[in-house]
Amino acid sequence: ESGVDAAVNLARAGKRCRVLASTPCWDVKTDDPSYELAPYTADRLRQVTGPGFSPRPDLLAPLRVKKVEAAPEGGFHVTATWSKYEPTYHAPLRKFVPDPATEPGEEGSTQVLHTPVPPILCTGFEGSVRCAAGHLFDFAPGGGAGGCLVTAPLLTDSDESTAVPGIFLVGPQVKQEGLSFCFVYKFRQRFAIVANAICRGLGRDTRAAVEDCKEVNMYLEKYDCCEDTCTDVC
Repeated sequence: ESGVDAAVNLARAGKRCRVLASTPCWDVKTDDPSYELAPYTADRLRQVTGPGFSPRPDLLAPLRVKKVEAAPEGGFHVTATWSKYEPTYHAPLRKFVPDPATEPGEEGSTQVLHTPVPPILCTGFEGSVRCAAGHLFDFAPGGGAGGCLVTAPLLTDSDESTAVPGIFLVGPQVKQEGLSFCFVYKFRQRFAIVANAICRGLGRDTRAAVEDCKEVNMYLEKYDCCEDTCTDVC
């Protein structure tokens, strides 16, 4: 998201730029919006990649940047490796960003790009859980594609830390069964799961409270409802 936002603003300022991304997030259509661009960002990207706009940003994916080195002749060399290209999901009511000028390379091949100015790293941040409470959680291994799931805190079915019993996680960094709950309308439905686990641990009877939460769809324990894609209709 931040990389495409930077590319849009650079293009509007008349600057040439390239975006190197581990996934073609500008064309991803899935049931999990954490893998794709926000509609507002995608719309702005379509504007600067459309016919007649110049200079158009060059979009390259799936590329994983391995190193950045100062070039002897000045500027920087960016070394990246091509990953396996996955076909994009078809969402008939969403407009695709125009096809990028650069076709994906062969999986495992290396590409070196030169830039006269320092490249901008737009991969986000370490995350509040790892920064503030990294010693209380185990984390999924990094590398590869995965959107918000990469290096996520590892949790039990009750969103309890797998490293330290009694420590629970709520909020946008909750991940369960390959699904990211980084949007408020998702992660708020897990609050009652945590409350139930804590209360049951204290010996409280929570059956009535759980049923009340289920009646208003605020007790998300089954994830099949998360598999209905919203990108086909928005």
